[in-house]
Amino acid sequence: MRLPLAAMIAAGALCFAASAQAGFEGCTIAPASPLVVNVKDKGAKGDGRADDTAKIQKAIDEVAGTGGTVYVPDGVYMVHATGRRRLLLGSRMTLKLADRAVLKVIPNGAKAYSTLKIANVSDVTVVGGTLQGDRAAHKSKAGEWGMGITIGPEARRVTIAGVTAKDMWGDGFYVGGAIDVAFCSVVADHNRRQGLSVVKAKRLLVTNSVFKNTRGTRPSAGIDLEPDGPTETIAAVRIEHSKFINNAGGGIMIAGKKGEVANVEISHNVFEEGRPILVENAPRVRSTAICNNRHIAQQEQPTEGFNSFAEQVEVVSLQADCREGRDLRFEVNRNKKKKKKPKPAN
Repeated sequence: MRLPLAAMIAAGALCFAASAQAGFEGCTIAPASPLVVNVKDKGAKGDGRADDTAKIQKAIDEVAGTGGTVYVPDGVYMVHATGRRRLLLGSRMTLKLADRAVLKVIPNGAKAYSTLKIANVSDVTVVGGTLQGDRAAHKSKAGEWGMGITIGPEARRVTIAGVTAKDMWGDGFYVGGAIDVAFCSVVADHNRRQGLSVVKAKRLLVTNSVFKNTRGTRPSAGIDLEPDGPTETIAAVRIEHSKFINNAGGGIMIAGKKGEVANVEISHNVFEEGRPILVENAPRVRSTAICNNRHIAQQEQPTEGFNSFAEQVEVVSLQADCREGRDLRFEVNRNKKKKKKPKPAN
């Protein structure tokens, strides 16, 4: 399902139509300036041992605002992901990682961290490479918010393309306040809490991506659309042509109990897990916008006695066309009522 990066860039026509009027072209990648700064020219080693955080940030600071590109060659770059030492991207810039370039989190004991932070900026692109968390070496059992890329607050026109985020203490990708965001051919693999969490966003596209092996702490979904409070809303989301594989909490979870979720389209995706889609307390998410998806499940055949062996068989369900309405094989849509507190005894 993951397209070669060159093919994905060539497919720039796959623009995010919902935001075309704002001039945001989603998966189209075109740096505005020929300026390219190589992080190794700033002293980064990429040897898997040296702390390269400051050297990479120096390259980012030079390019920010120019429309140019920071280039990270093949190698393993150890980076801090907490506090003021983490990597902060600026406006009008591209961070391009080579195919075998890895930004690897230096193990920490923080409840929350982010390998890359994109906040209070606009027109930012991150392309290629791998972000690797410290899940196997985290120094504490507390918290669940160690992220690969954190977008927001106040981020606009952000494209994440061809990036793999894996082994995070929390989520591969997190959107906490942004307008016009596109995830194109990304992979979220073996993250502890979510593949992608969205708590506040307007116009968000996920296409040709893979979310797999999410497990460790709840909800453990491939994608979770869930505002944290009444001032946070999620609107105009499209999730298409993507794969959801072996996520403990299911493929896509939509929960609108604390804040509104509206206008979500989910189509032409493949789910290889027990629960493909769960919608809770989100009446403005229409079942007619969840269509043309495919569910692949493993089912054991009945045995024929003690001496026979029953193999698992693959069962493929194709969702009915969205014009036909809800298909309960793919969607559980329910409203949870708040529990009434018992009256105190007299």
